[in-house]
Amino acid sequence: MAEGPRPAAFASDDWMLERQLRAELEAEAWRRLRAELAAGSPAPAAPAAPAEVKPRFDFHAAGSAVLKAVIRFWLAAAGSYLAWLCAVDARLGEFETWLALAAGFVGTLSLSLLPGARGFVLMLAEGLRWVIVGAALVGVAWLLLQSQSPT
Repeated sequence: MAEGPRPAAFASDDWMLERQLRAELEAEAWRRLRAELAAGSPAPAAPAAPAEVKPRFDFHAAGSAVLKAVIRFWLAAAGSYLAWLCAVDARLGEFETWLALAAGFVGTLSLSLLPGARGFVLMLAEGLRWVIVGAALVGVAWLLLQSQSPT
């Protein structure tokens, strides 16, 4: 079943660009109509077709969701560790230390969803992907070399 292009998400950059283009086309059509009516032209010209908006590649939808989740967990764990260090340094009680751990974890996890941090998470996930590929290649080479050596 063939589907047409999906509409842009509400309030995304593509959605706003599409609305701006439509508004500019409408304003141009009104200007042309006023100019033609002022000149005394009886029939207005047909409106121009709206410009086709080419969707941009969404980097945040690309890549492995599992790798991005692992990176976000590691970042949140690092934030939690920093909160624990601060709680121990401030000589907080055990309950307050656990609250600081939870706040550090949830806060860092929430901050990793902001647009600037999402690019950083994507960069780390792509780096992790290549580290995994490299480690797999080194492991295969090591296994091949071990199978060739005399025992």
